[in-house]
Amino acid sequence: MSEAGPARAESAGPSAGGTPPPSDDASVPPGIRDLLGRLAASLASAVDTRVQLAALEFAEERDRARDRLVLVLVAAIAAALALLGLNGVFVALLWDRLGWVALLLPTLLWIAVAALAFRRLAIASRREQRPFAATLAEFSRDRAFIVERFTKGRR
Repeated sequence: MSEAGPARAESAGPSAGGTPPPSDDASVPPGIRDLLGRLAASLASAVDTRVQLAALEFAEERDRARDRLVLVLVAAIAAALALLGLNGVFVALLWDRLGWVALLLPTLLWIAVAALAFRRLAIASRREQRPFAATLAEFSRDRAFIVERFTKGRR
């Protein structure tokens, strides 16, 4: 039985009186730990910058859409009221001489004005940038950099 006592003490390992096991921090050299820390900080900073850019562009797009909607509604209401009032005056003044043509002329005029307004709106819409264009461009540059950086040594 005396032989089992020392064998048990040795099999119990370091916790039975030997040195404690090395911690995870001690197994990583300080240079690599610093490098990993800087890499994590850079990655967090890049993600934060991209998220802030996306949020800014989202707010700008929301404001542009709201402004456009307000302008379209104001223009539509004003045009409808103007059309109604001018048509009434025109028809009242010219009904005795022109009859039904007094109704047709202002209607054709307002159709032309509406067509011109829709054409201008279409031109303005084509000239605008895609939503989130700057954010998408930044993500594309980031992806290209990462692919170039990490596939360079594999070729």
